Amino acid sequence: MSALPLISELAKRGIRVRPKGSNVVVSPEKALTPELVERIKREKPALIRNLKRVRKDAGSDWEEIANDPQQLKAYYELLMIGDMRSQGIAPDHYTATTECSHCGPVPIFEGCPPEVQGCPWCFNRIKGLPISEVLCAGNH
Repeated sequence: MSALPLISELAKRGIRVRPKGSNVVVSPEKALTPELVERIKREKPALIRNLKRVRKDAGSDWEEIANDPQQLKAYYELLMIGDMRSQGIAPDHYTATTECSHCGPVPIFEGCPPEVQGCPWCFNRIKGLPISEVLCAGNH
């Protein structure tokens, strides 16, 4: 289970969350609603795992990202999109279609050319992961 949606929601509200051993440190605590406290408790193992992943993936940029709620939210959303694509799920903003020379017709973000030499789904194809099917025809 991924806790990335919860992390993104917390970042959107300006709430910082960090792993500390087997615990989670949240600040400012007064910004937490009872519902968020319950979700944090329920998703704690996934939350810690995802926070450690984010810190590791961000590398030397972590402190800058961690201290800027907008960057943090964007980073978590980027990770969620990557997780969706690795499962063969088209992100919500993939509302157009393109013809990839390697993958065939695939969902893609608006503004992409109608034909491309490579697409985000090529990474899935190379790794043997699922590729999202086109649910509508044409590039709109």
